Amino acid sequence: MTIAEMHIALKLELDKTTALELPAFEPEEFDLWLNLAIKKFVKTRYSGVNIKGKSFEQTQKRIDDLRTLVEHAIIDSDDLDPSTTYAPNSFVADLSSISGSTYWFALEEATTIDIDGTTSKVGVVESTIDEVRRMLENPFSEHILHYGSAKPIRIFDGDSVELITDGNYDVTEYHLTFLKQPVEVETDDVSPVNCDLPEHTHDEIVRMAANMILENIEQPRYQTHAREIATME
Repeated sequence: MTIAEMHIALKLELDKTTALELPAFEPEEFDLWLNLAIKKFVKTRYSGVNIKGKSFEQTQKRIDDLRTLVEHAIIDSDDLDPSTTYAPNSFVADLSSISGSTYWFALEEATTIDIDGTTSKVGVVESTIDEVRRMLENPFSEHILHYGSAKPIRIFDGDSVELITDGNYDVTEYHLTFLKQPVEVETDDVSPVNCDLPEHTHDEIVRMAANMILENIEQPRYQTHAREIATME
């Protein structure tokens, strides 16, 4: 659907559930609710907090729901800076250096490491700020070079990712597959911005937006409509 078609569908959905009793909404108000519904749709399909209890890539439907938002980025040595924030022998990848998309949720990570001039692509050891000290003190941690192989410890910190090594190898690239932030729809007679999620999701997004509006204005039909939304794929 175009944004104009989503507006029409949303109005019809609301009129159907309230017997034409709703107040008139401005196009900008419909844009607001549709954008809130789009963000909620992405988050629930990514996390698995939905009626099916399935998160992204657990079923083909979930893959198809969000496939247009999947992006790949490689942050190379030009945007990898040495760091000692959490430990010596670290490298920081600046997520703001990813061009063209706004990073939202990580899906898969890898790094290219250099061991005495020999490079290889490896994974990362996921960690949190409160766990990293314990991992650094573990002599068997995967970030320590053993038999020519290692994986740096990865910590998210604001708009950057810190990759911690043991000092015996360097990180030359950080590979990130992620979900980008969905585009915000916007009504404009000259150049309207349409939803960038797959076409088959648009009806679900419209119904979700209608449910949010009904909840906001405390319509008595909200409970019935919410039960119908709960059956959506």
